[in-house]
Amino acid sequence: PLSRHIFRAPTRFYKTGVVFMAWLNGHQDHFVMVGGQQSTRNILHFADIFRLADQAGLITDPERACSRMSSLLAVHGIQ
Repeated sequence: PLSRHIFRAPTRFYKTGVVFMAWLNGHQDHFVMVGGQQSTRNILHFADIFRLADQAGLITDPERACSRMSSLLAVHGIQ
């Protein structure tokens, strides 16, 4: 389910999901992509990735991931 969600149409924006996962898991310290590509998917898409990644056991540090997800949600006005 996670990979299908990341690669859903328009598939050319799949990198956004990959970078999001890398950021959640601490492989990079920011979630900003060249040309603002992080904005090609909406916040609901990222929330679903977060949920599916958790269900799949792919979150390496849940505390860090929750903190980062909370920060992203706050940027979108969601507390």
